[in-house]
Amino acid sequence: MINVRNIDVKYGSETALAGLSLNVERNSTCAIIGPSGCGKTTLLYALAGILKTSSGRIEINGSELSHIRPNTGLILQNYGLLPWKTVWNNLAFPLKTRSVSKTEIRERVGSTLDILGIGEFSKKYPDELSGGQKQRVAIARSLVLKPDLLLMDEASSALDAITKEQIQDLILDIYKKNKMTLVFVTHNIEEAVFLGQKIVVMNSGEISKTIHNPCFELENLRTRIEFYQMCLEVRKVLDEDNEKF
Repeated sequence: MINVRNIDVKYGSETALAGLSLNVERNSTCAIIGPSGCGKTTLLYALAGILKTSSGRIEINGSELSHIRPNTGLILQNYGLLPWKTVWNNLAFPLKTRSVSKTEIRERVGSTLDILGIGEFSKKYPDELSGGQKQRVAIARSLVLKPDLLLMDEASSALDAITKEQIQDLILDIYKKNKMTLVFVTHNIEEAVFLGQKIVVMNSGEISKTIHNPCFELENLRTRIEFYQMCLEVRKVLDEDNEKF
């Protein structure tokens, strides 16, 4: 699905990503974790086609990425909702820009709101919603496009612990039912282990280690000792990187 080959990304004279390579298999999940400023969000935005690479190549589904893909969904840390539009119209807007018919817009928006359990909020504006509700709307706005690739930047970071786990459960359920490719940036070790089939640890614009997570999708994962053992393994890698840099 995703093949990143030796990419560099620079902001002026500063190098944000240096010779980075990454493969993500189709219909798999990949967590990207690391300290602030290590290049996680830069990598995600490069995968989204928002940032251009200075060198190297990104391929998605065998085609070189040269622009924003219509089949890529992006969920931002600050939700990215349009405050002057209702929940319904926030979901309808990206479909209208793609010239989807009015009938299909009604069907897609209505069914997506129902799936995420937010149909009752369809006439509300973003500032009338809680953080968890806004995040559900942001997820719904991406899902309404029927993406084959979903990118998320710190999707649950602003939420309280209970709501954070509810959103993580929702994302996992969506992944199981839709079988898309999911790549997400997180600072949270537990979130990386819960949602990441592959866990990519970054530091200073490079990938320091890739961890394959055997715990992924185990039933009642948060109650299992394997979950905490994997969290400790990821923490150990992060601590070792801290000592190096």
